[in-house]
Amino acid sequence: MTNHLSLFRIITSFVFVSILFANCATTEIEEIPFRQKGKIKFWSAKSKDGQKYLDGLRKLEETNTSYSGEFDIRIQNFFPKKDVFSLSGKIMYDKPTGKMQIELTDKLFGISVSKVFTDGNTIRIKTASVDKVHEQPMDDIVLSDPNTGKQTIVPFPVIYYLLSNRNAQLFKPEWTIVQPTEGIVLVRKPGEEWTYYTKEKGIYSVEWDSSGKNVKAVTNVQGELEFPPKVTVTRIVSRTDGSDQNRIEIKMKKVNRTDSLNQVVFGF
Repeated sequence: MTNHLSLFRIITSFVFVSILFANCATTEIEEIPFRQKGKIKFWSAKSKDGQKYLDGLRKLEETNTSYSGEFDIRIQNFFPKKDVFSLSGKIMYDKPTGKMQIELTDKLFGISVSKVFTDGNTIRIKTASVDKVHEQPMDDIVLSDPNTGKQTIVPFPVIYYLLSNRNAQLFKPEWTIVQPTEGIVLVRKPGEEWTYYTKEKGIYSVEWDSSGKNVKAVTNVQGELEFPPKVTVTRIVSRTDGSDQNRIEIKMKKVNRTDSLNQVVFGF
């Protein structure tokens, strides 16, 4: 009888954990809106007011630090069918060099799935299933669900610049116009447009519009604005019909701030 009760408890516990894990994994990620700028008059980044506004943003970025931490990431796909998968992660960011390294692991077994390294210009990716290291310019990357193999395209530059807060280096005068009163920076580059929305403590939302890739993405800091942000949500949609392609939620669990990181921690 005792053995039967023990077996029943084990089965009940397993079912409960399975249901709990399934519920956590399948909860939909919040839909964040794209803002409508409307008819707003912008000023040149070279103007007196434009320079003053951008200098203020640069000074805010200078107060940030290097850090290491742990996070949870959930990715929701909408095509060909709606599903959600989640991973655990570790992140290291070195402010002086701009280097960032992310390691993603399976939440259930703790097995490393992939590592992503960038110096802000190029990206190197090492996956558990492939021996060769993939290298590419700063651009979209592909993440795979370790259980199903389903691939998700991630607009990595949008996430990198928000998690590193190195946005001001993109505000080239020849590309940039600003609206200080509304807290908006608009960067127009060939084939793409970046819109930054700011508050007193810095940038809280970034929108990316790519005509070449026919996609739009928005990343919002959820809750209080701090560095690194505790929660960010990214939404990727088609430029053609506005249909959702992916949503990505990153929740920081633990952060250790420091002036700089030992460079030996970077690399594979």
